Amino acid sequence: MIAFILESAGFGEWLVLLAVVLVVVGPKRLPSAARTIGQWYSRIRRTADSFKRQLVELDSEIQRAEHDAEREAKDIFVIEGDEASAKPALEA
Repeated sequence: MIAFILESAGFGEWLVLLAVVLVVVGPKRLPSAARTIGQWYSRIRRTADSFKRQLVELDSEIQRAEHDAEREAKDIFVIEGDEASAKPALEA
């Protein structure tokens, strides 16, 4: 996302944006405003990374559960001697 923002804005646009921020925030509060923005960005990024990690873990748990269920179903059909009917049921 940052790469997109940096590539889409030219040097002149960055200068205009910096001038507007300097006028709105003021030179005395600019360092603390930049620090606050950096802290918020860091929090948002950590939250997004955590959410992404949880989704990946959930997906792997679901895949493991599906694999275990397929194995159990195949074992049940093999034990009962009906292995031929297990294959179409697992593919569906």
